[in-house]
Amino acid sequence: MAFLRAAALAALLLAWASPAPAGASLNPDLASPAIVINLPSRTLELYAGAKLVKVYPVAIGKPSTPTPLGDYAIFEKEVDPWWFPPRTGEVVPSGPHNPLGYRWMGFAPLYGIHGTNAPWAIGQAVSNGCIRMHEADVEELYPLVPYGTPVRVTYDRAVVRVGDDGTLSLGIYADVYGCREVTAAAVKDALAGHGLEGLLTDGEVAAIIAGEADRQVVFGRVHRLRVNGRVLVERAVTLQEVLYVPLGPVAAALGAKVAWDGDAGLARGAKRAVPGRVMGDKVYVAAADAHALFGGQQVFLPAENMVAVDVLALYLNGRPLAGDVQVVDGVLAVPVAAVAEAVGQKLAAGPDGALSVQGTRVPAALVGGTPYIQLTKVYDVFRAYVYWNQEARTVELTYPFLVKDGSN
Repeated sequence: MAFLRAAALAALLLAWASPAPAGASLNPDLASPAIVINLPSRTLELYAGAKLVKVYPVAIGKPSTPTPLGDYAIFEKEVDPWWFPPRTGEVVPSGPHNPLGYRWMGFAPLYGIHGTNAPWAIGQAVSNGCIRMHEADVEELYPLVPYGTPVRVTYDRAVVRVGDDGTLSLGIYADVYGCREVTAAAVKDALAGHGLEGLLTDGEVAAIIAGEADRQVVFGRVHRLRVNGRVLVERAVTLQEVLYVPLGPVAAALGAKVAWDGDAGLARGAKRAVPGRVMGDKVYVAAADAHALFGGQQVFLPAENMVAVDVLALYLNGRPLAGDVQVVDGVLAVPVAAVAEAVGQKLAAGPDGALSVQGTRVPAALVGGTPYIQLTKVYDVFRAYVYWNQEARTVELTYPFLVKDGSN
């Protein structure tokens, strides 16, 4: 389906393709409708341009009378069709005994998409070559596809889908006509066709092929990605319950310098090195490691299926302060040593390694081996006033902080 796949690849990062939920009301004025029927999965996909609108289960031709592959178009439509069984001379009017159901859409001579009075057959290879649908489905589809609607019949045993919520699934389907093996290369091509190359290892691909689940198997999820208020073209991805972000694009958006050490499998920043994973032509790092590498805060916004990364700058009395801002137990935190040095207070370490300032114990937490103090506790220890400017993405410390009576 070259006319769809090329467009889908270009549009992937702008709009997710997924079936409409069951019972959803479809727009009767669907723009640029197109149909793709995939025989191994026994499905009919309805597209609006490059966007997958809905997937319907269908019955296809049996091996002895296969549904023909190729590119066609809807050239005939009929409500309450009559059936003329070939070579019999019989006539079956519309009604419960008519195997065509109550809708017919011809896409090739003698072949059509139609309803059925045998719903048990849906999902099987049992017809004389026509495409059978559940009656409710064909009646929903009928008004959406005018004359001339493109129909492509394919034989793809490896099917990749991306849901509206970013869900990634891969289906390996039976060789219903015994004519095509499924290979790792075919699976990788299917992933690449959706801009998802490299997301599955060779071992994972081999396991999915061996399983031949004959259904879509969820293997991950992609998410929109926003860095310091700017939405990136690149996406974050969750695989095996680990959230990854693309290293290069995030670093570029933050103006941070990082280097990829392929031999060691490490992404090296100014102060830290974290493990990375090459997927396709990009290096990804786990979000937790990116957090340690870049600092700041990361928030997942479910309603938008978005990962928001915000790295905050640290200031003392209006001057930039060396050190980053991390998140400790959901609260922004700053490096203890950097704050102590900036305000001229000496840190002391006890026998147990606990830090204190002028006899006051510092409630510190280690992030990447560095002690951090939550913003809510900075004043109690250092007597420095803290202001988080969310819009400017800065944490501003004021010291000494004078109150009305002149004391600090």
